Amino acid sequence: MHASSGAWARVNTTRAQAINSPQSDVPSTRVVAPPALYRRRAAMLTLGIIGITSGVRPSIATEADDVFERAVALQSKLVAAYDVQDFSQALATLRELRELEPARLAWIEGEATVSVDAKKFKDAIKCYGEALSATSDAGDLARLYAGRALAHEGLYLFEDALRDYDAALRLCVEGGFAPDPYILNSRGNVRGSLGDWAGAKEDYVDSAELFQGAKGLRRGASTTQRLDAAIYSASNAALADVQLGNVDDALKKIEGLVRRAPNSADMRAAMAVLYYDVGRFEDAEDAWERACSREAGCVKYKDIDYVQRIRRWPPVMVTKLKAFLDVKQL
Repeated sequence: MHASSGAWARVNTTRAQAINSPQSDVPSTRVVAPPALYRRRAAMLTLGIIGITSGVRPSIATEADDVFERAVALQSKLVAAYDVQDFSQALATLRELRELEPARLAWIEGEATVSVDAKKFKDAIKCYGEALSATSDAGDLARLYAGRALAHEGLYLFEDALRDYDAALRLCVEGGFAPDPYILNSRGNVRGSLGDWAGAKEDYVDSAELFQGAKGLRRGASTTQRLDAAIYSASNAALADVQLGNVDDALKKIEGLVRRAPNSADMRAAMAVLYYDVGRFEDAEDAWERACSREAGCVKYKDIDYVQRIRRWPPVMVTKLKAFLDVKQL
């Protein structure tokens, strides 16, 4: 069955949100902690080939027209279930589709992807393994390795995740096209989790540069999602600099990022913490108040679990934040 990617775009908006909440099959969730656009991109990497078929009969349609109609109806049911994050129903529907076309990569990959959303990471890893065995296309393989890496992260299997991200990026190089900046940022997260902050910074910088150099980055006076992503990756690079002991350089970069993205509560909060750390107490107070006045607000940055586990600030930054918050509470 040939599937189009357009109709599945609606589904992509909720991709990977499940790993930001408590899960059922492991004690606690390890999240990649991307903003909404990263979550959407994760969906595009893993589910972009799935969509509602319009006027294209599946390979088995010659056997019975009712099978074709059944497949179309199931795909509609799948999108509807995913739209409301009913992952149990989505998985059940995908399994029905797999029964119709057992060798169809889209349905194997779809089950793997939705399993991640349902926090069934072990099931997802198994399905990704099946999907990897079902294709030799370099683009498919890169996407599948990236998807499986995400599932490995859900189980805290960072070394396994790193191997899969490495494989995905290696396929990019071998295919003669630029590395995917989203995957680079994700690999940076994993490297940080493994204590390789120099490697993490390298990935974040490369990711930001690739986003920044992307065609169509700016459109008139507005910014695109890729500019937001560039700022996010650059923010991660600046935070990694703090972990590496380059506090002065990090602060200069964060100040620049605040000028580029004045509504970023994340960078304003980080700037407040570093101002306090270097003794610029009035500037710290002002930066914190401005962070709290942003749409996103500063409430999350009073929650150490969020900052450490969800947003994934480096350990040194978390320690500095704790010191800053302790003073704020006096």
